Amino acid sequence: MFFVALRDSIRYPVVWVAAAVYAVLDVVQLLLSLQGETFFSVRLLVIEYLILPFLLAGTYGVLRDEDASIRHFGAGGVENYFRVLLPGIVLAFFAVVILVLLLLPLSIMGAGLSTDLIAGAALALMIPVLFFSFLYDTAACFEGLGVFDSLRRSFALVLAHLWEVIVFILTILALLLGFAFVLLVGWTTILFEQLSPLASLPAGELATFGPGQLAAMIGTPGLALSALFYWLYIVVSFVLVTTGKARLFRSVAEATPPEPQGTYDEKGRYYRY
Repeated sequence: MFFVALRDSIRYPVVWVAAAVYAVLDVVQLLLSLQGETFFSVRLLVIEYLILPFLLAGTYGVLRDEDASIRHFGAGGVENYFRVLLPGIVLAFFAVVILVLLLLPLSIMGAGLSTDLIAGAALALMIPVLFFSFLYDTAACFEGLGVFDSLRRSFALVLAHLWEVIVFILTILALLLGFAFVLLVGWTTILFEQLSPLASLPAGELATFGPGQLAAMIGTPGLALSALFYWLYIVVSFVLVTTGKARLFRSVAEATPPEPQGTYDEKGRYYRY
Protein backbone atom coordinates (compact mmCIF):
# COMPACT_ATOMS: atom_id res chain seq x y z
CA MET A 1 0.00 0.00 0.00
CA PHE A 2 2.72 2.47 0.97
CA PHE A 3 4.85 1.92 -2.11
CA VAL A 4 1.79 2.26 -4.31
CA ALA A 5 0.89 5.44 -2.42
CA LEU A 6 4.39 6.85 -2.92
CA ARG A 7 4.22 5.93 -6.60
CA ASP A 8 0.88 7.70 -6.89
CA SER A 9 2.24 10.75 -5.07
CA ILE A 10 4.66 11.35 -7.95
CA ARG A 11 1.57 12.33 -9.98
CA TYR A 12 0.88 15.11 -7.48
CA PRO A 13 3.98 17.34 -7.09
CA VAL A 14 1.94 19.80 -5.03
CA VAL A 15 1.82 17.21 -2.22
CA TRP A 16 5.63 17.19 -2.13
CA VAL A 17 5.62 21.01 -2.14
CA ALA A 18 3.29 21.01 0.87
CA ALA A 19 5.57 18.54 2.63
CA ALA A 20 8.62 20.68 1.82
CA VAL A 21 6.96 23.82 3.21
CA TYR A 22 6.02 22.11 6.45
CA ALA A 23 9.51 20.60 6.73
CA VAL A 24 11.16 24.01 6.30
CA LEU A 25 9.05 25.46 9.11
CA ASP A 26 9.87 22.51 11.34
CA VAL A 27 13.61 22.74 10.62
CA VAL A 28 13.72 26.48 11.32
CA GLN A 29 11.79 25.98 14.56
CA LEU A 30 14.20 23.26 15.65
CA LEU A 31 17.26 25.36 14.83
CA LEU A 32 15.87 28.28 16.81
CA SER A 33 15.25 25.97 19.76
CA LEU A 34 18.82 24.65 19.62
CA GLN A 35 20.14 28.21 19.61
CA GLY A 36 18.09 29.09 22.67
CA GLU A 37 15.75 31.46 20.82
CA THR A 38 12.73 30.42 22.84
CA PHE A 39 10.75 33.57 22.07
CA PHE A 40 10.79 32.98 18.32
CA SER A 41 10.76 29.17 18.38
CA VAL A 42 7.56 28.98 20.45
CA ARG A 43 5.76 31.42 18.18
CA LEU A 44 6.94 29.64 15.09
CA LEU A 45 5.72 26.36 16.57
CA VAL A 46 2.23 27.88 16.97
CA ILE A 47 2.33 29.10 13.36
CA GLU A 48 3.45 25.65 12.26
CA TYR A 49 0.51 23.97 14.00
CA LEU A 50 -1.90 26.50 12.48
CA ILE A 51 -0.57 25.94 8.96
CA LEU A 52 -0.49 22.14 9.20
CA PRO A 53 -4.32 21.68 8.95
CA PHE A 54 -4.32 23.76 5.76
CA LEU A 55 -1.55 21.62 4.25
CA LEU A 56 -3.31 18.40 5.26
CA ALA A 57 -6.68 19.57 3.97
CA GLY A 58 -5.16 20.70 0.68
CA THR A 59 -3.27 17.43 0.30
CA TYR A 60 -6.34 15.29 0.95
CA GLY A 61 -8.33 17.44 -1.46
CA VAL A 62 -5.77 16.76 -4.19
CA LEU A 63 -5.72 13.01 -3.44
CA ARG A 64 -9.52 12.84 -3.23
CA ASP A 65 -10.22 14.58 -6.54
CA GLU A 66 -6.98 13.56 -8.29
CA ASP A 67 -6.38 17.17 -9.26
CA ALA A 68 -2.78 18.29 -8.72
CA SER A 69 -3.23 21.99 -9.48
CA ILE A 70 -2.14 24.61 -6.96
CA ARG A 71 -5.56 26.21 -7.23
CA HIS A 72 -7.32 23.00 -6.26
CA PHE A 73 -4.88 22.46 -3.41
CA GLY A 74 -5.63 25.93 -2.06
CA ALA A 75 -9.38 25.47 -2.46
CA GLY A 76 -9.26 22.18 -0.58
CA GLY A 77 -7.15 23.70 2.16
CA VAL A 78 -9.59 26.57 2.68
CA GLU A 79 -12.70 24.38 2.42
CA ASN A 80 -11.62 21.78 4.96
CA TYR A 81 -9.27 23.80 7.16
CA PHE A 82 -11.55 23.94 10.19
CA ARG A 83 -12.76 20.38 9.58
CA VAL A 84 -9.19 19.28 10.26
CA LEU A 85 -8.27 21.85 12.92
CA LEU A 86 -11.31 21.77 15.21
CA PRO A 87 -11.46 18.01 15.90
CA GLY A 88 -7.79 18.17 16.89
CA ILE A 89 -8.59 20.92 19.38
CA VAL A 90 -11.55 18.92 20.69
CA LEU A 91 -9.35 15.85 21.16
CA ALA A 92 -6.67 17.88 22.96
CA PHE A 93 -9.26 19.46 25.25
CA PHE A 94 -10.84 16.07 25.95
CA ALA A 95 -7.44 14.55 26.77
CA VAL A 96 -6.55 17.39 29.15
CA VAL A 97 -9.88 17.14 30.97
CA ILE A 98 -9.62 13.36 31.36
CA LEU A 99 -6.01 13.66 32.52
CA VAL A 100 -6.99 16.21 35.17
CA LEU A 101 -9.87 14.01 36.33
CA LEU A 102 -7.51 11.06 36.63
CA LEU A 103 -4.79 12.90 38.53
CA LEU A 104 -7.03 15.05 40.75
CA PRO A 105 -7.98 12.21 43.15
CA LEU A 106 -4.30 11.33 43.57
CA SER A 107 -3.49 14.94 44.35
CA ILE A 108 -6.33 15.18 46.88
CA MET A 109 -5.15 11.99 48.60
CA GLY A 110 -1.70 13.51 48.95
CA ALA A 111 0.06 11.25 46.45
CA GLY A 112 3.10 12.78 44.87
CA LEU A 113 2.54 13.77 41.26
CA SER A 114 5.95 13.38 39.73
CA THR A 115 6.79 14.41 36.19
CA ASP A 116 7.21 10.76 35.22
CA LEU A 117 3.76 9.89 36.59
CA ILE A 118 2.08 12.74 34.71
CA ALA A 119 3.94 11.88 31.49
CA GLY A 120 3.04 8.19 31.85
CA ALA A 121 -0.63 8.96 32.48
CA ALA A 122 -0.73 11.36 29.53
CA LEU A 123 0.86 8.75 27.25
CA ALA A 124 -1.50 6.00 28.41
CA LEU A 125 -4.44 8.30 27.70
CA MET A 126 -3.29 9.68 24.37
CA ILE A 127 -2.46 6.34 22.72
CA PRO A 128 -6.08 5.06 22.57
CA VAL A 129 -7.44 8.52 21.76
CA LEU A 130 -5.03 8.97 18.86
CA PHE A 131 -5.60 5.41 17.69
CA PHE A 132 -9.39 5.59 17.44
CA SER A 133 -9.32 9.12 15.96
CA PHE A 134 -6.60 8.15 13.47
CA LEU A 135 -8.84 8.60 10.41
CA TYR A 136 -10.75 11.72 11.46
CA ASP A 137 -8.90 14.08 9.10
CA THR A 138 -9.39 11.84 6.08
CA ALA A 139 -13.04 11.34 7.00
CA ALA A 140 -13.51 15.11 7.29
CA CYS A 141 -11.88 15.85 3.94
CA PHE A 142 -13.07 12.90 1.86
CA GLU A 143 -16.67 12.90 3.12
CA GLY A 144 -17.09 16.56 4.12
CA LEU A 145 -17.99 15.75 7.72
CA GLY A 146 -18.14 18.14 10.64
CA VAL A 147 -16.21 18.04 13.90
CA PHE A 148 -18.04 15.33 15.81
CA ASP A 149 -19.21 13.45 12.72
CA SER A 150 -15.62 13.01 11.54
CA LEU A 151 -14.59 11.73 14.97
CA ARG A 152 -17.52 9.30 15.08
CA ARG A 153 -16.73 8.13 11.56
CA SER A 154 -13.10 7.53 12.52
CA PHE A 155 -14.08 5.55 15.62
CA ALA A 156 -16.53 3.46 13.59
CA LEU A 157 -14.03 2.70 10.84
CA VAL A 158 -11.23 1.83 13.24
CA LEU A 159 -13.49 -0.50 15.21
CA ALA A 160 -14.82 -2.14 12.05
CA HIS A 161 -11.34 -2.60 10.55
CA LEU A 162 -9.23 -2.92 13.66
CA TRP A 163 -6.65 -5.31 12.26
CA GLU A 164 -6.14 -3.32 9.04
CA VAL A 165 -5.55 -0.10 10.99
CA ILE A 166 -3.14 -1.79 13.41
CA VAL A 167 -1.16 -3.32 10.53
CA PHE A 168 -1.09 0.07 8.78
CA ILE A 169 0.20 1.91 11.85
CA LEU A 170 2.81 -0.74 12.67
CA THR A 171 3.99 -0.80 9.07
CA ILE A 172 4.29 2.95 8.79
CA LEU A 173 6.15 3.11 12.09
CA ALA A 174 8.55 0.43 10.88
CA LEU A 175 9.13 2.27 7.59
CA LEU A 176 9.72 5.61 9.29
CA LEU A 177 12.04 4.07 11.88
CA GLY A 178 13.93 2.28 9.12
CA PHE A 179 14.28 5.48 7.11
CA ALA A 180 15.42 7.34 10.23
CA PHE A 181 18.03 4.64 10.88
CA VAL A 182 19.37 4.92 7.32
CA LEU A 183 19.64 8.70 7.64
CA LEU A 184 21.27 8.36 11.06
CA VAL A 185 23.90 5.96 9.69
CA GLY A 186 24.62 8.34 6.82
CA TRP A 187 24.78 11.34 9.17
CA THR A 188 27.13 9.54 11.56
CA THR A 189 29.36 8.36 8.71
CA ILE A 190 29.74 11.84 7.22
CA LEU A 191 30.33 13.51 10.61
CA PHE A 192 32.46 10.72 12.05
CA GLU A 193 35.48 12.94 12.76
CA GLN A 194 33.42 15.62 14.51
CA LEU A 195 31.55 13.02 16.58
CA SER A 196 34.57 10.91 17.54
CA PRO A 197 35.26 12.90 20.78
CA LEU A 198 31.96 11.54 22.14
CA ALA A 199 33.58 8.10 22.47
CA SER A 200 36.11 9.44 24.98
CA LEU A 201 33.63 11.30 27.19
CA PRO A 202 33.03 9.90 30.69
CA ALA A 203 29.63 8.34 31.31
CA GLY A 204 28.60 11.20 33.61
CA GLU A 205 29.37 13.90 31.04
CA LEU A 206 27.77 11.87 28.26
CA ALA A 207 24.54 11.61 30.26
CA THR A 208 24.33 15.41 30.52
CA PHE A 209 25.44 16.04 26.95
CA GLY A 210 22.77 18.28 25.40
CA PRO A 211 21.70 19.35 21.90
CA GLY A 212 23.47 22.71 22.26
CA GLN A 213 26.78 21.00 22.97
CA LEU A 214 26.25 18.65 20.04
CA ALA A 215 25.58 21.61 17.73
CA ALA A 216 28.81 23.27 18.90
CA MET A 217 30.75 20.05 18.36
CA ILE A 218 29.66 19.44 14.77
CA GLY A 219 29.94 23.10 13.79
CA THR A 220 28.02 25.05 11.17
CA PRO A 221 28.60 22.58 8.28
CA GLY A 222 27.48 19.68 10.46
CA LEU A 223 24.45 21.63 11.61
CA ALA A 224 23.52 22.40 8.01
CA LEU A 225 23.84 18.70 7.11
CA SER A 226 21.72 17.74 10.11
CA ALA A 227 19.05 20.24 9.07
CA LEU A 228 19.07 18.83 5.52
CA PHE A 229 18.68 15.24 6.73
CA TYR A 230 15.92 16.23 9.15
CA TRP A 231 14.15 18.17 6.37
CA LEU A 232 14.33 15.13 4.10
CA TYR A 233 12.92 12.90 6.84
CA ILE A 234 9.96 15.22 7.46
CA VAL A 235 9.20 15.53 3.75
CA VAL A 236 9.15 11.76 3.17
CA SER A 237 7.17 11.19 6.40
CA PHE A 238 4.52 13.76 5.43
CA VAL A 239 4.04 12.29 1.95
CA LEU A 240 4.09 8.70 3.17
CA VAL A 241 1.57 9.29 5.97
CA THR A 242 -0.89 11.40 3.97
CA THR A 243 -0.90 9.28 0.82
CA GLY A 244 -0.98 6.07 2.86
CA LYS A 245 -3.87 7.26 5.03
CA ALA A 246 -5.79 8.37 1.94
CA ARG A 247 -5.49 4.87 0.45
CA LEU A 248 -6.37 3.23 3.78
CA PHE A 249 -9.43 5.43 4.22
CA ARG A 250 -10.72 4.71 0.74
CA SER A 251 -10.28 0.98 1.34
CA VAL A 252 -12.08 0.84 4.69
CA ALA A 253 -14.71 3.46 3.80
CA GLU A 254 -15.81 1.51 0.73
CA ALA A 255 -16.27 -1.55 2.92
CA THR A 256 -18.14 0.43 5.60
CA PRO A 257 -20.49 3.01 4.05
CA PRO A 258 -21.52 5.91 6.31
CA GLU A 259 -24.90 5.79 7.99
CA PRO A 260 -27.61 7.64 6.05
CA GLN A 261 -28.19 11.14 7.30
CA GLY A 262 -31.63 12.33 8.29
CA THR A 263 -33.70 14.96 10.03
CA TYR A 264 -36.54 15.30 12.52
CA ASP A 265 -39.90 16.81 11.60
CA GLU A 266 -42.07 18.99 13.84
CA LYS A 267 -43.59 15.87 15.46
CA GLY A 268 -40.25 14.39 16.37
CA ARG A 269 -40.28 11.74 13.67
CA TYR A 270 -36.90 10.90 12.13
CA TYR A 271 -36.51 10.68 8.37
CA ARG A 272 -33.42 9.48 6.57
CA TYR A 273 -32.45 11.05 3.29
